[in-house]
This record gives sequence, structure tokens and C-alpha cells, in this order.
Amino acid sequence: METPGWDARQGILTAASVVLAVAFAALLGIDGLWWAAISAWMVANPDFSALWRKAIMRLLGTAVGLALGYWLAIVMEGFPPYQALAVFVACGLGCYQRFASPYGYAWFYGCLTLMLIVTVSIIETDTLFIYAQSRFLEIACGVVASALVHAVLLPRRSTAPPPPPAAADGDKSGLFYAALVGGFSGVALMALWSLTGLPALSQAILSCMFVVDRDFGTGRVRARQRFIGCLLGAALGLAALLFELDSLPVYATVLFAGIFFFSRLHHGGGRQSYIGTQGGLAFIAALVTDGGPPNALLPVIDRVAGIFIGVAVMVTISYILVTLMGRPRSAPTTSGT
Repeated sequence: METPGWDARQGILTAASVVLAVAFAALLGIDGLWWAAISAWMVANPDFSALWRKAIMRLLGTAVGLALGYWLAIVMEGFPPYQALAVFVACGLGCYQRFASPYGYAWFYGCLTLMLIVTVSIIETDTLFIYAQSRFLEIACGVVASALVHAVLLPRRSTAPPPPPAAADGDKSGLFYAALVGGFSGVALMALWSLTGLPALSQAILSCMFVVDRDFGTGRVRARQRFIGCLLGAALGLAALLFELDSLPVYATVLFAGIFFFSRLHHGGGRQSYIGTQGGLAFIAALVTDGGPPNALLPVIDRVAGIFIGVAVMVTISYILVTLMGRPRSAPTTSGT
């Protein structure tokens, strides 16, 4: 059975999930409203059973990644070579298992969270526990908000079985390629951030890891679609700043409308759905800041810049590895995350 596609009802569900996630995080006094919003955006799904699978795996993966990452950060404090090795292994393992395991969603976000915690610990060890605690609460706000909205408004249900792991063939070379790209990209971003103060580390990491693929051609297409989606999302987000966003009803309405717009492509299926996925992420990055509505342009620019830097790092490393490993450069059909 095919996965349900988009309709106006699903657009309302997705937009309401994001707005409610931001409201939950704000009521709890959590700074990272952006994390809550993107968690709701990524978990929202026309298939209710798929939503619950993603929600559970997202929470479990995040919790394990935070716990293990916090322990490793404490143990490896003051030893940059070990920290770099941990980041390489976490990113590589996450990208490998994302395609090899039926629980790839949990693996991916667990390893991604571990990498983020270890990286942040390089300069913020004293507040690391609070940082880890905040990340879990923020993501939980997004997941719970999305699940609650979909449960209350009773979306369509699918009897389709869970999708099988992507790596169904015996060729493991593509998986090792994805692991190497993810590992080296993670270390490169960690180095850039610690040495130059790379803006918006979270956005850079997410952007980089999301577009890694076991096939170079697919990864290249996803990177191009991410650039296009980010340009659209950032442009719409910057245009939204023209409204009086200090007014809560106006802010909620603008955020709802933008998410509804991008959900059409995000959940619509087809080759261009990934543009909608990334457009929604960029729109959220532009419109949702740690304090709520954006009150300055520079933080928005930093977030969008982080997205482009992350993709640029991944593409550069992919080209280098393709040259060294001789990977095929075909570009098969790609879809959303």
C-alpha cells in the first residue's frame, strides 16, 4: 500500500504541530524553540502508525545519544584527539546504520545527538548537563506536540508494514562510503566551529548529515535540492519579518501559514519532496529563534549560513572521496528524508 500523500488536512496537522511545539517549549521556559519546531516538522506524517514509529525512535535515539555523549564528553575532556575520534565514529556509524538498520531513524538521531554533545563540550563543559537536558526537553516538546495533534484530529491510518531497511543488497561499499563521508564531515565541522566560531553549529551539522547518501549521485541531488529548498525557505522567512511579529497572533498565523505552504511539497511525494522538507526547515530557522519571534536579522542570517556551510562541507568531502574511491556518479531518483 502506498503511503498517504498530502491534502489540506495534512497541511493543517503539520502546521498545527509546529505551532503547538513552539508554544509548549515557550511555556516550559526552554530556550531552544527551534529544536522543538523542527522536531514536530520532521515527525509529522500522513500515516499515523509511521508517525508513532518515528516519534518513539526519535525520543529513544535522542535520549541514548545524550546520555552516552555526556558520559564521553566528561571522560574525554581536554583530549581533542579522542573527541575528534568520537565525533568521527558517531557520524560514521549514524550514516551507516541510517541505511542498514530497520531502526535507522533512531540510530541516526542518536549518533547525531552524541556528536553534537561531544562537540559542544569542547568549550561549554560547565553547562553541558543543562545543555543536554534542554535538548531532550525541546525535542520531546516537538514529538509530543506532533503526536498529540495527529491523535486528536484523527489522521488517516495505513495498514502498510514498516518500510524495510534500505540496504537490502549485499553490496556494502555504498554504506562504507556514507560512513566515511559522515565521519569526515563531522570532524571537519567540529574543527571549523572550534577554530573559527562557525555560526549556527546545529544547523550546519543537521544540514551536513541529512544530505549524506550511500550513492554519490543521490547525495549530490539531495544537496542541490537542499540548497534550493533553503533558498525558498529563507526567502519566505525573511519576507515574513516584514510583518509585526511581536504580536503573538500575527506570529502564530505567519508561522502556521509558512509551514502549511511547505508541507504541500514535503508530504506530497515525488522527486522534489526534499525541497519542501528543507524549505520548511529553513523557514523555521528564519522565523523561530531562542527567544521566540526574531527581533534581529543577524541571528537569522547566521542560521541560514550554517545550513549552507554544512552542505558545502559535505559536498566537498564527497567529491574528494569519490575521486579517491572511484564511486559511480549516477544520480538516481531521490525523495524526502
